[in-house]
Amino acid sequence: MLDRWRARPGWIQPRVCNDIEIYDFYRVAPEDVVLVLTTLAVVDSARKEEVEASLDLLDQAVEHLSMAGVSLIMLGGDPVHLHHGNEGHKRILEHLRTLTHVPVTTSSEALADALHFLSCKRILMVSSWRPESTHLLSRLREFLSASGIEIAAVETIQRNLLSIEKGAKTPGEIYGHVIAAFKKNPDVDAVFIQSGTITTIDIIETLEKELGKPVVSSNSVKIWGSFRPLNIPVGPGYGRLLGSL
Repeated sequence: MLDRWRARPGWIQPRVCNDIEIYDFYRVAPEDVVLVLTTLAVVDSARKEEVEASLDLLDQAVEHLSMAGVSLIMLGGDPVHLHHGNEGHKRILEHLRTLTHVPVTTSSEALADALHFLSCKRILMVSSWRPESTHLLSRLREFLSASGIEIAAVETIQRNLLSIEKGAKTPGEIYGHVIAAFKKNPDVDAVFIQSGTITTIDIIETLEKELGKPVVSSNSVKIWGSFRPLNIPVGPGYGRLLGSL
């Protein structure tokens, strides 16, 4: 019987409904680690008004997680924290860090850190963003480029997929999309599966064996970026990144 929690990482998730993020987290988390999650206002990440409404909720989200006694705060959702570009990301982090005594980071920062940890500079991005959402890709490309990482190729999982619809994609479907994308773009250092709203944790190790390259996903880097500072182990079975913990 547990008599204490080892850690309680707090995640701020942009989407109004969250299921896959929680599912992936508990696939790898030790039994004495619990996720504390709060949500923002995004139904469709391409809609500017929903993203800006989410930005207005950030202070409250940090306050709520701090009240819950979390060990660390991870702000997910590139469309939100990169909405005003690299300088906007910096301002958001600086501001949120004044509101709490625990570490605060973002999923974009965790992605850059993870790719540096794996010594990967050129990546294939398997994207859930719709092709017309070019501003989302441009902001992430600029953010990673400032860290010395190039998005060398982008393949889209499915056209016209709304944020709230992505959770219906199965691991088998995502696996097939990644294999097909890599066959078209093999000259990369790693594969990044974008979107925390699609489950990836159980296919990462199989993909790495198939492709011979590191594979990371939005959820794997958020977990890694949350667990690493808190010295939380994961172990083998979930790919190179999480296996390093």
